[in-house]
Amino acid sequence: MIKIRFFLTLILWMTALFILSIGVAQERTAENITHGPILGHVTDSTIRIWIRTGFPGKFTVTYSKSESHLNIVDKVFGFTYRSDDNAGWVTLKNLYPDTHYNYEVGYNRNGDRLGGTFKTLPSIKDHIDPEYNPKGLFNFRFEFGSCASQNSDNSIGPSLPAYTTMLRELKDNIDFAIMNGDWLYEENRDQPASVWLAQQEISKSRQPDIVTHAPTITGVWENYRIYMSRGTNLMDWHRSIPSYFTFDDHELVNDIWGAGTAGRRDRRTVFRDIGTAAWYDYLGWANPIDFGQKVHFGSARFKKNSNVLYDSKSDFDQLNMDEIANLHVHWGTPTAGVDDIKLDSLNDGNPNSMVYDILGKIDKHRLKISPNAPANGKGAYSIGRKSYSKFTVANCDFFLLDTRTNREWHDTSQRDKPGLTMLGREQYTWLTTEMDKSEADFFFVVSSVPFMIPHIGAGGYAMANNKDESWTVFLDEREKLISFWEELDRPVFVLTGDLHNSFAIKITDQIYEFCSGPHNSLNHQLLDEGNRPKSGPFKFDKREMDILWSSFLLNDIPRSERKYPHYCVVQINNVFNSPKKVGSQRWVAYEYPQVIFQYFDGRNGELRYSETISTRRLKE
Repeated sequence: MIKIRFFLTLILWMTALFILSIGVAQERTAENITHGPILGHVTDSTIRIWIRTGFPGKFTVTYSKSESHLNIVDKVFGFTYRSDDNAGWVTLKNLYPDTHYNYEVGYNRNGDRLGGTFKTLPSIKDHIDPEYNPKGLFNFRFEFGSCASQNSDNSIGPSLPAYTTMLRELKDNIDFAIMNGDWLYEENRDQPASVWLAQQEISKSRQPDIVTHAPTITGVWENYRIYMSRGTNLMDWHRSIPSYFTFDDHELVNDIWGAGTAGRRDRRTVFRDIGTAAWYDYLGWANPIDFGQKVHFGSARFKKNSNVLYDSKSDFDQLNMDEIANLHVHWGTPTAGVDDIKLDSLNDGNPNSMVYDILGKIDKHRLKISPNAPANGKGAYSIGRKSYSKFTVANCDFFLLDTRTNREWHDTSQRDKPGLTMLGREQYTWLTTEMDKSEADFFFVVSSVPFMIPHIGAGGYAMANNKDESWTVFLDEREKLISFWEELDRPVFVLTGDLHNSFAIKITDQIYEFCSGPHNSLNHQLLDEGNRPKSGPFKFDKREMDILWSSFLLNDIPRSERKYPHYCVVQINNVFNSPKKVGSQRWVAYEYPQVIFQYFDGRNGELRYSETISTRRLKE
């Protein structure tokens, strides 16, 4: 009897300790900053800071000038939200220009404290000299690149050596970075929402609406968490360097085409908005997006051969019709966002899954759509958002394009099809209008896909015989842009990615393409790039170009050995310091400012190529 009581008491104590240990573990998890911080959109007086926490809650950012001896500390508060996978961000305001700051992010009173340093941009006001620099111009530098897979099958792996090199060489020598697409490659996309609910310790009845309507988003969230957890030097980079981001196909799903073509039925195509929403949670917040309308998710009822979508729980009166893209009915399978060719031949999605145009709003619960629904039934849907943006630094305008949301279905046998668009009509109009009224000396147009070189190889899709990711299947739109840019009579630099090599191309006297990458993905062969020359004249379609320089891999190099990362640093030389006394400053503006592009080896930081371009000389 005594032994029985002893064992019962022991079991009770062990159970209590186990429950206590679970409670402590949960408490620690709840207090954790699981990912971040990341720095985003920086100006001469503001910067954005992002984190993700174990559970939703309040966080603080404290910051002070690095050189200050008075230890004056400012503080802002922010929140992380379960509907954003416990991510959140804040904007620090009223900062001093051209100033180094220390910062620290804290979550809960006794939770994690993580931080780093950042520097604001210079200001025009501080550089004005009525005689020598009346516009207040200043010099600045930024880095840009693309394609940072960590998957061992198509990359160098999670060691990410280019980021170690960039941290060593650039951390205190650039003002910001542009990650031009394919920061993410698909992993764990098939992780079910039930796993995420268990991690959040909530029931299905308490899950956010986004998980109800788009449960496969939890696999994309997991994908981001994996990349951030593995890539320690990657996160060190983002903790110190303010960045801007474009999304390409892998943030959504590999080789996603035709998202702007009504009637297109394809598993990959209709994953667009799910991938885009997750991108905003983790990276897109960093951009200066001017549009307030987010991706709209819902569940609707359809009638066969009817052009009416009915959603009893949505209020379409709250939808800003000027800030939306088209409508997609989701595929609806657990593997909808998985990059697997075998899934492409399965017609196992919702019968009504396809791309639809929105013809108008009937009332708060009904939209008029085209084409008509093929079948009776229910289905989750989404209405896309605008994801392009612009920012200005000194005398330079930067345009971050969205090359996937409105991209229409292409045909490699008709590359110059009239009217075919990659940008969509609204984005094209926005871009040309903004550039036309701009007074900038230099334009940087950031496109996640190549402009002049085809991307026709490395197929990962059942439609690989139609593969071309580049503008070379949108020649009508591309040539219209080139003609428009020629009329501006100022240098236009198209910054591109997606192809896993770097190159500098002269298109016309005033228009250039600079492709930078890969940061970590395996290189492509020349065969994947239309067997272009390494340098010199090249004519793939109707326009001849001059390849000034390129990185490349010959076609006989095995895939497993294609591990040559590159990055590019761009320096804008607007002024020169010409003081009367050594150690002081007097900024004198150049009559013809210059932009210097420098390409570096991602493993050792050695300079591989440099190109300098200035504004056009005035005719005598």
